[in-house]
Amino acid sequence: MAKVHFNVDAYTARLIGRENVSKLNGAVLELVKNTYDADATICFLYYDDKSQTLYIGDNGCGMTADIIMKHWMTIGNSSKKKRYQSASGRIQTGAKGIGRFALDRIADQCQMLTASDQGRYLWSVDWRTFESEGTITDVTADLDETPLSFSEFIDTSSNQAVKGLVNERFNQFGTVFKLTLLRDDWNNKLIEDIKNELATLIPFELSNSFNIYLFDNTTAIESALVLHDNDAFSYDYKIEFNISGDGDTKIIIWRNEFDFKDQFSYVMDNAGFNEQDRKYFTGTPITIQTTFSEVLTKDRNKLDNNIGNFYGVMYFAKLQIPASEKAKYYYKDITGRKDFRDVFGGIKIYRDNFRVRPYGDPKTSNYDWLQLAGRKNRSPASVSHKSGAWRVSADQMLGSIFISRTNLTLPDQANREGIVETREFTQLKECLLNILQYMERDRQYVCRKLSDLYERDTQTEQFILEIEEKAAPSATSSGNAVHYVAAMVEASKAKQVIDYKDEIIKNLEDENRMLRVLATTGIATNTYIHEFKDLTHRLNMKIVMAKEALELDNDSEGALKQILQADRIRNSFNSWFLVTIESVRRDKRSFKKIDLNEFLTQICNAWTQVIDSKGISIYCGVPTNPTYFRCFPYEIEIILSNLVTNSVSVLTDIVQVDKHINIELSVQSDNIVIDYKDNGPGLSSMYKENPNLILEAFQSDKTNEFGEIIGTGMGMWIINRTLLEYNGSIDLSDNKSTPNGFCFKAILPRNC
Repeated sequence: MAKVHFNVDAYTARLIGRENVSKLNGAVLELVKNTYDADATICFLYYDDKSQTLYIGDNGCGMTADIIMKHWMTIGNSSKKKRYQSASGRIQTGAKGIGRFALDRIADQCQMLTASDQGRYLWSVDWRTFESEGTITDVTADLDETPLSFSEFIDTSSNQAVKGLVNERFNQFGTVFKLTLLRDDWNNKLIEDIKNELATLIPFELSNSFNIYLFDNTTAIESALVLHDNDAFSYDYKIEFNISGDGDTKIIIWRNEFDFKDQFSYVMDNAGFNEQDRKYFTGTPITIQTTFSEVLTKDRNKLDNNIGNFYGVMYFAKLQIPASEKAKYYYKDITGRKDFRDVFGGIKIYRDNFRVRPYGDPKTSNYDWLQLAGRKNRSPASVSHKSGAWRVSADQMLGSIFISRTNLTLPDQANREGIVETREFTQLKECLLNILQYMERDRQYVCRKLSDLYERDTQTEQFILEIEEKAAPSATSSGNAVHYVAAMVEASKAKQVIDYKDEIIKNLEDENRMLRVLATTGIATNTYIHEFKDLTHRLNMKIVMAKEALELDNDSEGALKQILQADRIRNSFNSWFLVTIESVRRDKRSFKKIDLNEFLTQICNAWTQVIDSKGISIYCGVPTNPTYFRCFPYEIEIILSNLVTNSVSVLTDIVQVDKHINIELSVQSDNIVIDYKDNGPGLSSMYKENPNLILEAFQSDKTNEFGEIIGTGMGMWIINRTLLEYNGSIDLSDNKSTPNGFCFKAILPRNC
């Protein structure tokens, strides 16, 4: 039997590269990583807008002809697989042998000048040759020895600073790529975005041994240097940790948030701080020796560390201080502290000193890959709350987590877009969150003591006791009659107590409001989770089908059809976001005067886009003249969202042609009335006689196919609690006499 060889179509090889290096920023970062692996101390990028040419160069060890042919030009055969330590001791980042396709992602044509201790070579390729119908072995590149110097290879006539850098820092060896027929428009915004990416590509500590420069035709050498911003490290708390392979764990915490000035001794003596606290407030760090298992499970001997050695540093930094808190907590002045979030914010992962994207990428969901925001929402207590657990916000954190290629249980995904979601990666995330808790508990411990001291110093507690004593009933000596002691309380004392109680009440009310809106968002999301999964699946399929139409069948019309359908699905996602995530936008959390006509219409339009595919329509009738009302806009939205969520859940399960929801807004005397109806089956018999029962918590008649109650029973309770905040009321009486459909009427006193 004859032996036959497998082969690979040239275009298929190109697709493999495109799948693994799909984004421009990722392609650029991949090439910069290669310069680090080559033991370079300098890497530069230079975009010449006159010739529309991009140069990427380094002063590393260069490549020999043997390395170019056996490794550089052999897909998947990286020289770093077995020997992953460079001559200078650097742990090299690449190993898959596909990074060279980053060049294909950037441009159609590429030339490479490389110089090593075995000579100079000029390598050239046109990536468009991979589009031929031949096999991979039919595609060739040009490789020749050359006397060209780097200065001759690079056209620096438009920027002498580049020439100066090359002449000064590039001695004998190195590699420079010259990329033409670029695939992207290298405008100012794109260059700035790439510069921001490069600024976080390497940790700050590495800038002593490796520098990156980014030039255009007008950039001076000083401006071209890409620096990690020192200002981002103006912090309130710093947490360092180191976990060894055998599980030994060391956590070090610095308090840097408080400034007692000349009140230091007074605060230490009167707030209840101990001798150790005195040291912690004056520069001595808190040191905790524990184990990996105890951090994760609170058991020192239960869990082995299968991740291996890793370490990191995280910073907590506020961006603003409420005026009422500065004096109470003795916070340091942070005037001028830079807003680091858009570039340096977030917790980033570095493997062998290079960033693993997309963790910590700004303005993306991966910025908060540890889900600190959700954790904060589940525990929204203030930092001095007596019983709650304070949690840090995602936008208050930045930091670096350092792993290595020797952490075999944390492998990179093939497309360079993250780490494979192994069990150990889940443990890594849990470990980081639990390490954060050490800082959170310490900060809450400090702030509780300072808050108590503040209350004692302002004599609020004494005033409260005095008022309670003077207002207490007192039994007389004659019989059982009880008389109240007539005593005067100073107005200033009463005012201070009232203000103090008002602040507590306001904080509790704000927390309750936010919890109600978050609960509503959760109810809506949970109700339609299957819809999200279906939309996600359909969107993925449309993208795959469009890609296949273009790449396999060269069918641009078919691809366009799939893309348009994908765009419609994308719009469905946007609609869902409008009625869930958008409800907690900051501008909706401000108490203000709004036009209910306009606001209700916007809400109905958003829901229309969501439920149109279910055959359910919404009609919104509003008066001709504006209907002004002072409120927190999101509270009106949660009323409507809970009602619509309930109706859609019921209407979806019934078979009838006409399914509709009707909302009428009217002004009747001194009241605003929202009249809501749907044409579903209406309330079940258990609520027909007494519809007001559905306003109580945990009341639900929603069941599954086994007759088990599955509704949360919280939606109508949330609506009732919200309306009571505005002295409003609910009328459900029409449900008693209406055979079908659900009837709801909200009555709100006019307040403007």
